[in-house]
Amino acid sequence: MSVAYVCHRNAILNNTILKKEFSTVCLPKLLAPSIWITLPSQAYGLSERVKKQWRAHALLAPIILTFALTAVVSLPLNAQTVGVESQHQKDPLKSGVKERKANVNDEWDSMWPEEDNVESGDDWSDEWDDEWGTDSKSKLRISGFAELAVGNRFSRDMATAFGSQNSQMNESFQAANAPSVLNNSTLRDARVQLRADYALDSSSISSKADVWYDGVTSSWESQLRELAWQGSLSSILPSALVGAGDWANAFDIKVGKQVLTWGTGDYLFLNDLFPKDYQSFFAGREDEYLKAPSNALKVSGYTDIANVDLVVTPEFEPDIGITGEIFSFYSPQLDENIAPSFSVERDNRPRGSELALRVYKSVKGMEIAGYGYTGYTRQPTATDSLGRPRYSKMNAYGASVVAPLGRGIANAEYVFYNSLEDMDGSDGQIANDQSRFLLGYSQEIAANLTGGFQWYTEYLHNADGLDRTVSSSERVQEKYRHWVTTRLTLLAIRQTLTLNTFLFYSPSDSDGYLKTTVAYSPTDKWQVRAGVNVFSGKDNYTFWGQFEDASNAFIAYRFYF
Repeated sequence: MSVAYVCHRNAILNNTILKKEFSTVCLPKLLAPSIWITLPSQAYGLSERVKKQWRAHALLAPIILTFALTAVVSLPLNAQTVGVESQHQKDPLKSGVKERKANVNDEWDSMWPEEDNVESGDDWSDEWDDEWGTDSKSKLRISGFAELAVGNRFSRDMATAFGSQNSQMNESFQAANAPSVLNNSTLRDARVQLRADYALDSSSISSKADVWYDGVTSSWESQLRELAWQGSLSSILPSALVGAGDWANAFDIKVGKQVLTWGTGDYLFLNDLFPKDYQSFFAGREDEYLKAPSNALKVSGYTDIANVDLVVTPEFEPDIGITGEIFSFYSPQLDENIAPSFSVERDNRPRGSELALRVYKSVKGMEIAGYGYTGYTRQPTATDSLGRPRYSKMNAYGASVVAPLGRGIANAEYVFYNSLEDMDGSDGQIANDQSRFLLGYSQEIAANLTGGFQWYTEYLHNADGLDRTVSSSERVQEKYRHWVTTRLTLLAIRQTLTLNTFLFYSPSDSDGYLKTTVAYSPTDKWQVRAGVNVFSGKDNYTFWGQFEDASNAFIAYRFYF
């Protein structure tokens, strides 16, 4: 689903604030003080909560010192070796644009076979292969990285837990439940990722896990991003059943925790209805974290007629959206931004499964694909009788094509989201049917400079039948919403420096979003990455306009081992 489903401003939390007792609302967490400004001499007289937060931050001091020493020691070594290592730089189609890698999908891979499909789970990255490719006898392969990342917003977000003026809450209640967004910190990560692969006789087991301390929420976090078995059908069937033919080798199976992706869009996901993490994306984490993992079974078949991917997710996996812990969002009921730090209650979380299908084939240089999906909306865009957010049932049907055009690559994609619980679009508490269209083109403009352009449109079916409780009709989403996106990627200093700029602009809503990153990696051992996320909008009720106070800058240092 596209970035447009980060927050549904017309239905999410509809009347939740007015219908629920304050005692039952999931209260937001307070942000910890910045690790850069809380000193031991300031601890005297502070509350026990703040002291506890400072002691947690103090645990990061050895990590920070180790990173700093590593950087200082490695600089003179890198200066001597960069000339030699630059001779072994990979082709830009393989590894040049790391910002773009997380968005390249299987269909683009078919056009550029050597380009990595980040997080697809089908192939290891080039770095992974380079480290282990020479040791064919080793069955267990291990690598990973450690990273420090810091981000701050440009201006204070004054949103409170339920709005600043119209929430009918007294000042003492608001002060006691002030949300995390009142702090200027948007990113405070000390992260370690471990990655391992174990080769069996005719299959493999892969794993990847992250552990990090989140200084914004003052908590330790962990995420198992991959733990899956992968092999052909012949590797699990008895030889007597397989017979002399090789038909079983034409089917691959991957089962377990994995990151899934397909479609043709760049940061725009139409038929890609696998989980996304938009909070990480807006905070400035690496693009790989935009794709969230799923517990799934993926079966891939390769035939002369067509190739097929079938993904079964036994239990629904939603997106990680903007819910108020770090970034506030617009409430149409209160006509202002709120930061309630809410979560969907267990009763409103689907217990059913999801099914996704892709059928694709190359025809005269073109990659043609058809898609199907049955499951639920990725975001809680519906509400129950008490006004609490929930997920509604939906099906999706789509198609795409990727083809060479001139000096570049063109792509087109379409999807129809069919709302099964509100067929005529008259229920304002359930998202309407939508059609989404995408046209894109990218090419190399000059040596080490590539550019891309996309036109994206949302069409809201049965828009006249809506009955939304908003403060004015202009707040209701228009029948058509248009986005234009551009991307420029520049490789410099023997491809050790990557400058990536991506711009969203909506001519229908007069708002936009600029994401710019600079990554410097002179060796395979470390990388420095910095950038900005800038949101702008004429009105606070437009999609990008609601995040204007979320604009931030970030910097990260990563050491590979």
